Amino acid sequence: MYLSFISGLVLSLMLAALASGQINQSMSESTNTRWGGNNFLVGTVYFPIGEPLNRRIFIRLSSAVKGEMTATTDDRGKFIFSGLDEGYYSVVIEGEKEYEPVNQTIEVLRRSNPIAQSYLISIRLVDKRVPANKPTVITVVDAGVSKAAVAHYDKALELAKAKDYAGAVEQLKQSVVAYPKYMNAYNELAVQYQRLGEFQKAEEAALAALKIKPDAFEPMLNRGIVLFRTVRYGEAEFILREVAKINAQSAVAHFYLGRTLTKVKKYDEAETELNSAISISPDEGSTSHAGDALCSI
Repeated sequence: MYLSFISGLVLSLMLAALASGQINQSMSESTNTRWGGNNFLVGTVYFPIGEPLNRRIFIRLSSAVKGEMTATTDDRGKFIFSGLDEGYYSVVIEGEKEYEPVNQTIEVLRRSNPIAQSYLISIRLVDKRVPANKPTVITVVDAGVSKAAVAHYDKALELAKAKDYAGAVEQLKQSVVAYPKYMNAYNELAVQYQRLGEFQKAEEAALAALKIKPDAFEPMLNRGIVLFRTVRYGEAEFILREVAKINAQSAVAHFYLGRTLTKVKKYDEAETELNSAISISPDEGSTSHAGDALCSI
């Protein structure tokens, strides 16, 4: 599964010179909060089946400090809020008869430079008519995993959702003890260690997952993110180019490849990758920290 956080997907453009034409085209249609910032929140709402919403619904953006602002989606499910200052914001959808309420939190980060940042979030609606006690779907990669390992893994996801990342790590450690070849658990460890800022352990966990399944997209992507965050841009570029080929529809892969190419001053390629990240209809989920997408199974 992908984090409902994110965690979706959330996107930050690193340079104003690389701001995408698609975002710029939509800026005139954005809802300006006039909350004293120059950042943008760009979102897409999807039907439960994964198709973009084709009708208008109300989106509420709220801040404990700034107040509330309302916008509507367009006929492609898109919405934009501009004028965001740093801080925490809640994106809320409620009052839809067919769908469960939505409340997702993003963090707009303080930056050392004044360049405007754009954050991308995707929201997949949940149908109210689906029974709450529907059977759990077990993925193919979990087949054969011990019940104890799965139980620890599921508990870790619950703790991560509650932002108890240290607790999630402990549960995941127990999961891989119960089933040492549990690739999903090692990948999730890579995610949670990154959230704790323990990048060496995150890379070790991603490599452990890749030892079990060398061509697995999620741990490859997470390793690429770790390499980017630890300023090993050459290695990051190599890995992220590979993951972008494996899954050309991953907004997160294109986003981090674009950021990496910006760091190595390959600006034309960086612009292409960042534009791809924005234009893709992401079904990646969302993230707990804006601009810091992590790939979780």
